[in-house]
Amino acid sequence: MYQKSRFAIYTGIFAVFYTFCFYKNLEGVTFSLFVIGALVYISLCLKEFSVARKKDTTFFAIVAALIGLSHPLTDNGFVHTFNFIFGFAILIYIVMHQFANDERWTFFTTVENFFKTICGAVGKIDAPFRDVALYKKAKKENTVEPTVKDKRKKKVDMIVITIAAILPALMFVTLILSSADMIFANMLNTILYDLFNWPIELTFYFKIAFLTVAVFLLAYGLFSFLKKKTFSEEIKEVKTHDATVAITAGIMFDAIYLTFSMIQILYLFIGKLSLPNNVSYAEYARKGFFQVLFVCVLNLVIVLIGKTRFKENRLLKIVLTVMCACTYIMIASSALRLVMYIRYYYFSFLRMLAFWALTVVFILLTGILIHVWTDKVNLFKFSLRVILVAYTVLALSHIDYLVAELNMSQTKNNSDFFISKNYDDYEYVLRSTCLDAAPVIEKYDFDNKTYYYNRNDIEKEITFRNFNLSRYIAKKNMK
Repeated sequence: MYQKSRFAIYTGIFAVFYTFCFYKNLEGVTFSLFVIGALVYISLCLKEFSVARKKDTTFFAIVAALIGLSHPLTDNGFVHTFNFIFGFAILIYIVMHQFANDERWTFFTTVENFFKTICGAVGKIDAPFRDVALYKKAKKENTVEPTVKDKRKKKVDMIVITIAAILPALMFVTLILSSADMIFANMLNTILYDLFNWPIELTFYFKIAFLTVAVFLLAYGLFSFLKKKTFSEEIKEVKTHDATVAITAGIMFDAIYLTFSMIQILYLFIGKLSLPNNVSYAEYARKGFFQVLFVCVLNLVIVLIGKTRFKENRLLKIVLTVMCACTYIMIASSALRLVMYIRYYYFSFLRMLAFWALTVVFILLTGILIHVWTDKVNLFKFSLRVILVAYTVLALSHIDYLVAELNMSQTKNNSDFFISKNYDDYEYVLRSTCLDAAPVIEKYDFDNKTYYYNRNDIEKEITFRNFNLSRYIAKKNMK
């Protein structure tokens, strides 16, 4: 890899760009710029290594770009956090997907190799120094008779390489010592100010340099690992267990699930529900929702294990199908319980998120059910696309705005949807929604706007790096 000098230049520019985007700035428009820049960087590196772009990579690039776009459009901290998780995971997966022949990988193989790639990138942080050493060695072997000038240049090169290699560790140690001793830190600050007229604390420069170097080493290591790592294309046979075990366990689960499903149909769906004394419908719904949702997710895992870890058996397929059918009923039960609870306690971010989760579980369950009867569906690719598209919709949906608008419009219009009528102070909108809900605050002319804006730190200065549309609109409304 040492001959790929442009790759090192691309990586250096990418590291500086990363630092510019994210140093003390995790909520602004620079996240969108970073995603686009990262996609360009990946494209240039793949071209440098003569790796042809795969057709389905376009899908992942579009999803990453849309997630990046959603970041400066919302003030929701939950979305910001998961934008980083999904954004970086997609970018790493794109690089792995491009280098690896993963057409026949199973669900578990793909997940395993993804984490191997992350660990491999960390393990290859010394790759730039190794490549420089290989380059120097190759250049030396091509030289017939070194001259005095060449020997001097060699010594200079060795000094430069040594400084470059030791600089990250030196900066890290200096930063630690500066934090440990105030006098030492003040002395270095004074020296830097006298020599370079830098009126900024020493730690600022070390943090910038450390972050840039760390990103450079990790990005360089990622490509170094994938370029040399040949993932096995052999699909290991994992269906080594006799199906009798899975059938026996599945029948026992199905017996419980069928009984539970019958109760949901007769009492919850049809309406013949007779609750214990002192238990309201809202309490019944709230206490049951999370437990049923957990079992739904658990059933996804059970059916997946039953399909992938046991030998093919028609009776096993029937048992798993019954489990899936019962899970559909559980999903419907969870949704109905959630609606019952909302009618008493109104919409909230977490309740809308619960509807989103139920929808995702429903779609994934359908894919797994199809996979039970046919292997033509690549379960990992199906699941990955469903989760990415579902999250992209979530990130772009401005849930806090929707929650505030639904609650306010229903109560202002005297809708019959909400059974409870104790929403007069609109406390939730003021206390729990982010600045995405600011247009609703203005639309319905809340009395306590100051509390809402102060809680969301509306006074924070807006610059190019941290520009956020929701924050900008809220700040404009305050004037």
